[in-house]
Amino acid sequence: MAGTFPDDVPTLTDGVVTLRAHEPSDVDAMVEQCTDPLSIEWTNVPVPFARADAVHYATEFMPAGWRSGSEYGFAIEAEHPCGEPRFAGSVSLRTLAGGVAELAYGLHPAVRGRGVCGRAVTLLLDWGFEARGFDVVVWYARVGNWASRRVAWANGFSFDGTVAKFLLHRGVRHDAWLGSLRAGDTREPKSRWNVEPVLESERLRLRPNRESDATRFGEMFADPRSRHFNGRVKAVRDVPDGAALIRRNLEGSARGDRYNWCIADRDTDLMVGHIQLFDLEGLDDTEAKLGYAVHPDARGRGVLTEALRSVVEWSFRPAADGGLGKRRLSLTTAASNKASRHAVEQVGFIHIGTEPKSFTTGESDFDDMAIYHRLNPAWNP
Repeated sequence: MAGTFPDDVPTLTDGVVTLRAHEPSDVDAMVEQCTDPLSIEWTNVPVPFARADAVHYATEFMPAGWRSGSEYGFAIEAEHPCGEPRFAGSVSLRTLAGGVAELAYGLHPAVRGRGVCGRAVTLLLDWGFEARGFDVVVWYARVGNWASRRVAWANGFSFDGTVAKFLLHRGVRHDAWLGSLRAGDTREPKSRWNVEPVLESERLRLRPNRESDATRFGEMFADPRSRHFNGRVKAVRDVPDGAALIRRNLEGSARGDRYNWCIADRDTDLMVGHIQLFDLEGLDDTEAKLGYAVHPDARGRGVLTEALRSVVEWSFRPAADGGLGKRRLSLTTAASNKASRHAVEQVGFIHIGTEPKSFTTGESDFDDMAIYHRLNPAWNP
């Protein structure tokens, strides 16, 4: 359904964020947005981006989309740190065939991290489903664009998988995430997105993984001792490098099925290990399992014991006090892994059983598997 510009562009607002037609006065802020490093990294804005490009987008490209019905684009207006409402980005529904539209958005750096994009997308989706009658809205993003994925997740999009080499970015094809939302779907997130709390102890800071940890992470899992005792974890053994391992951890947190912490030195923030909680539902949502590894240059210093204390305390802390409120934690390790067994025993885990020859070590050997658990003495259903 075509329209005229700007007469047929409605103004949509929730009192905090406003969607409106693009104006020539937006041009300077558009240049700031499109020359920002994150915009260059994750979108296909021209490089270099000139003021003439912004003028063309605001006064020719956007009006043409409304006139043809091919793209319904809005300027996002929100309060900047200066305290004044200004251009804060753009959001669009691009018309595809058969009642389907593609969602696209980009934000000015001054307003990122404040929920502006999520609000703008909510306004646009409401309008698109109701006023334009779209049946389905799809969303694509290059793998690694976690900010974009979180906006789609918060607006109720399902995560429908990863498509290899789907998106072309400056001449290079990249894997892409795909999501979708139907007109009758609820707008609540379809799964949890776990955000690891920062846990601090005397020497350590447990924090979310960062892509800058990739080199250290790769060193840790390439180490012969790590490979020996992680031999049974095919998903880890077959990952090509540290960057892929970090992405795997971030993916697990985004799916809501685990928590992954980088164990970092509190003074330098250097990664010294990794610890995770997984199988969070257990049999009845009251238990979880632990996994961990320590970088070779940090072994023998009690790092694992100190990190385990922090994670156990948070896991057993009641949900009302910011913890997970778990009743039981468990883990398995090779019976011959004396360092691992010593660390968990130091923090109160009890050896409850051994499965003969069931823990794969190295490439093809088998060791006995020692099973440990710890119960929360203060747990209250």
